[in-house]
Amino acid sequence: MGVEMFHECQFRLRKNEGFTLVELLTVVGIIGVLIALLLPAVQAVREAARRTDCLNNVKQIALATLNFESSQQHFPPGKHGPQMPLLAHRSWFCELLPYLEQEALYQQSNREFDSPGFLRFSFHKGMQTVVPMFACPSQPESDQLHYTHQGILVANTSYLGVSGTNWETIDGVLFVDSAIRLSDITDGSSNTMLVGERPPSPDFWYGWWYAGVGQQFTGSLDMLLGVRETKAPKIVGQGDYLDACPNGPYHFQAGSSGEMCDTFHFWSYHPGGAVFGKCDGSVEFLDYAADTILPSLATRSSGEVE
Repeated sequence: MGVEMFHECQFRLRKNEGFTLVELLTVVGIIGVLIALLLPAVQAVREAARRTDCLNNVKQIALATLNFESSQQHFPPGKHGPQMPLLAHRSWFCELLPYLEQEALYQQSNREFDSPGFLRFSFHKGMQTVVPMFACPSQPESDQLHYTHQGILVANTSYLGVSGTNWETIDGVLFVDSAIRLSDITDGSSNTMLVGERPPSPDFWYGWWYAGVGQQFTGSLDMLLGVRETKAPKIVGQGDYLDACPNGPYHFQAGSSGEMCDTFHFWSYHPGGAVFGKCDGSVEFLDYAADTILPSLATRSSGEVE
């Protein structure tokens, strides 16, 4: 009996023993390693989902633009110029609204532009309307309004129309008062870019979907961008917050959220490249290594036919 009682007591003592400190630290360490291994994989899956959503956004924008062309027999003007005073500075995105199931916002925009001047920012509620399709989900706070350094509350876009080479050349499809037809794109609609990614500037002054002035009133940097964009001469009285930037030309390359000079070129928050849409409605993700072929893809009639 004495031996049996001894073994029973020993069993109970072992049963009540907890983990030692070494064992506990080992388990915590293993869990930490597993989390460190899994976190990049989870982030990669989330980014892949965001990129898919971004591709879908650009696809819908490209198809809406084609529907506009089919209806109006030309692509929308990249930006309205002063020839139509009531519509001056209105973006091509506004023209697409009826083709994106945004008829109410389109009619609101018409009423707001039927007033003396877009620069009465407070009167234009469209300036403060976030359209999820116009923003890439990989861009931080893309679903929010932002104040510019002048205290103007705006909704931004991650996607800009491809104006061609730069703000002066007007050799793309979307530019000031443009009315390009599919038949004008002699390089082929599948070989000509329509829209590409570029987040708004860090101060949110460039990249408004609703309307904008841009360099030399061309819309450049606001809703339009060339693939070899250059810095235009400063207009007296027009604020220039890019004085410290080189003159260019700029290239398709990675950018960062805090660099104002990245406003001059296409880039995205996706690793390695950005999403572009073409004039035939197709979309693709282009690596930054594709920079060398972008000038050929950005022009509508330069003879680069595959």
